[in-house]
Amino acid sequence: MRPLQLGKVYPITSLNNRQGWSHFELVKSYLQGGGRLFQVRDTSLSDSALYHQLLEVRSLCDPVKAQFLVNNRVDLAMAVKAHGVHLGQEDLPVAIARKILGKEALIGLSTHNRDQFLDAQREDIDYLALGPLFPTTTKATENPPVGVETLRELVAESRVPVVAIGGISLERAEDLWTAGAHSVAVISDITKNADPARRVAEYLALARDTGR
Repeated sequence: MRPLQLGKVYPITSLNNRQGWSHFELVKSYLQGGGRLFQVRDTSLSDSALYHQLLEVRSLCDPVKAQFLVNNRVDLAMAVKAHGVHLGQEDLPVAIARKILGKEALIGLSTHNRDQFLDAQREDIDYLALGPLFPTTTKATENPPVGVETLRELVAESRVPVVAIGGISLERAEDLWTAGAHSVAVISDITKNADPARRVAEYLALARDTGR
């Protein structure tokens, strides 16, 4: 079994943030807040620029044994020796990504409805994401919100941990954990906060305080 350090909050980086922070600066904050698994998501940088930022992210993660995954980009994940990759429905198939990255790599997969969720159970993945749970402006999508009740129903049918994503806030997190989500993936509520480290810590504190 591949080790997956999936905490109750799964912070994702975005350059569309409050202060123009780099991926390196965001991950540094996430680590300070107590996170140990992150996803680096980027659609704006050149391959060269993203490659060098990913190397910087790895330099932060290695000393504290934290894990980071690269969104979509199997090639860059392999180039910087990231811990894995997160794939969307239209990205490289899981089986091909697994063949390229090897059996020790972590692979997550996005799902947006019941059929995709159930299909994902047959894939060689370490976790899956379900969403959007709520309306979100972070990422343009034609997928309607899934809702908490559908999450609750589907979690019981999953053989891997389920991450709730889409429109997540601190106020909504407890309901999602209660519904069975192992973790909540958060972008805007952390990256657009004045203190991302504190915001990550608040999610983790809430999980502890509510016994999640």
